Amino acid sequence: MLTKKSRLFLGLMAATPLLFAACTDNGIFNPMSDASGTYQLTIYAGSTVPMFFTVQPGDANFPNGARFDVTGGSLVLNSNGAFVETNNILITPNGQSSFRNDFISSGTWTLNGTSLTLSAPATNQVSARFVTGTLDTNVNSQLRVNYQEANGSGGLDSFEYVR
Repeated sequence: MLTKKSRLFLGLMAATPLLFAACTDNGIFNPMSDASGTYQLTIYAGSTVPMFFTVQPGDANFPNGARFDVTGGSLVLNSNGAFVETNNILITPNGQSSFRNDFISSGTWTLNGTSLTLSAPATNQVSARFVTGTLDTNVNSQLRVNYQEANGSGGLDSFEYVR
């Protein structure tokens, strides 16, 4: 017959592997389980925000060239699995007035461990997107999202959002 202390000890021994298993998924013991929230854009196309880039004359959309200023942005991960990504962009065509042309994409997100996936259907201004990145913590223990996406010129650009 087992004593009260023996039963307690055996019960704890049986529960210990379950606690360690829970720490490897997105359960209540994993800080990634609270991934939903608003993340601020910190890196756009590999550069720290705010940043700008120049479109050279001869471009189909901007024949006289232009300047694109990326002033900020956000990635909102909703707890229902929906996301909205917004990049604030000010475009100044050479010789013309500036105008806002924000990039906005919305769809669904999933998290498996630290692997984050964003999936968005095509809209009237944005092509369909399927992006895989990571959700982890930075050196300041802030949650951050990192991903790379094709830039249309045969390369990849890096993006980072921090909460």
